[in-house]
Parts: sequence; structure tokens; C-alpha cells
Amino acid sequence: AGADPVSMVPGSMERGSWCNEHMLHERLDIIEEKVIKTVEHLESEVKSLLNIISETTLNIPTVPATPLIDIFDGQY
Repeated sequence: AGADPVSMVPGSMERGSWCNEHMLHERLDIIEEKVIKTVEHLESEVKSLLNIISETTLNIPTVPATPLIDIFDGQY
């Protein structure tokens, strides 16, 4: 009966502990939801930027026999 919040005596220390733990879990759920939304937004932004870079590099005229440069190879 100690773990069941319904059967606890009102005002008992165990009830307060359960209530605090419940509030903590609610806050963690809210934070988790915000983190997930932020990551999804950032993924969308990165995809959009990569598409812009890709489209831009396709439109750059190249001189014959000029070596192509990979901007993602880590040297730049």
C-alpha cells in the first residue's frame, strides 16, 4: 500500500514524495518534447541548407580540366 498514492494518508511524507516525483516527471516530459521539436527543426534547417548548397554548386560553371573541390572533405 506504500507505493499506491491513492491509499496513502493525506499529508504523509510518502505522498509528498510521490507528488514531487510526479511533478518532476511532468517537467521532464515537457523538456523532452521541446528537445525533440528543436532537433526536428534543426534537422529541417540543415536539410534546407544542404539543398541550397547542392543547388548552388550545380550552377557554378566549371572550366574544363579544373579539379572539383569537395567542401565536405574536412580540409576547408
